[in-house]
Amino acid sequence: MTDQRFDTFVCVHSRDIGYLLELVLRSYEVNFLPKGRLILISNDQTRLQAFVDEINLSTPVTLYEDKDWLTEEEMNLPGWYKQQLIKLRSHKFCDTENFCNLGADTVLLQPITENDLVDNGFPVLYYTRHLLPDNHIRYERGRVGYIGEMLKIEPTNASRYVDFINDLFCFNRQALISLDAYLKQLYGDNAYVNMLKGLDDRIENRNKFGEWTLYSVYLLDKLQKQITMRNTGSGFLHQVHSNLSLRLYRFNTKVAHFVSKNLDVDYIKRQIAKRNLKLARNL
Repeated sequence: MTDQRFDTFVCVHSRDIGYLLELVLRSYEVNFLPKGRLILISNDQTRLQAFVDEINLSTPVTLYEDKDWLTEEEMNLPGWYKQQLIKLRSHKFCDTENFCNLGADTVLLQPITENDLVDNGFPVLYYTRHLLPDNHIRYERGRVGYIGEMLKIEPTNASRYVDFINDLFCFNRQALISLDAYLKQLYGDNAYVNMLKGLDDRIENRNKFGEWTLYSVYLLDKLQKQITMRNTGSGFLHQVHSNLSLRLYRFNTKVAHFVSKNLDVDYIKRQIAKRNLKLARNL
């Protein structure tokens, strides 16, 4: 295994500033071991800069605004799509060959190593297994189908795994460049605006696009790439959707995505301390 470094970027909406974000960034400092650059991208760079200055991180941070990486037409898309497009454009502002997107509400509870992120030099593709009667499998299967239609391919391989939603997601530079070129062939220079034309961000449209699924379906079914696949349920990632699920969570996975925006942050910190996690020393 080579000694790879991974640039890491976080898309930070103004509503994320001051909620879990400090805990997320502290967890990156402590537990993301193969550090490259840390990049924050926001729709409110001024407020984010003040926040970063106040918490006094030991890690240098590069800040950008959304508009630095989106065209004027893309800036007029519904807000739900903007961060997704920035992630798909991350090869333009990350310098390493492979780089990671960390969610602004996603805490690294245990050390993240190179082995967690890549195999044979290429990013591992994580998926989450859902079993019927869990209706979420139908929802994500629908997303895979919509993405297949967008890419004009049959998503046979991706349909075996279905849910690629993962708030510590590692991209490969050349794969994103290839995806970008392919979409321009299909939809022209303004590919994403043309693809998303007519899709607002109402709930019923939320599974008709998705950055991680788009990237994954492209790799698996357009490029037919042989990739190491891993199930997040094997101790890698847990998603906390409510206060009830927070109380049931044992804080025993490497990554925790705290989905709801109204969870008790103090409770989360107490559980981290109670379990003597290394992160507790930095809270």
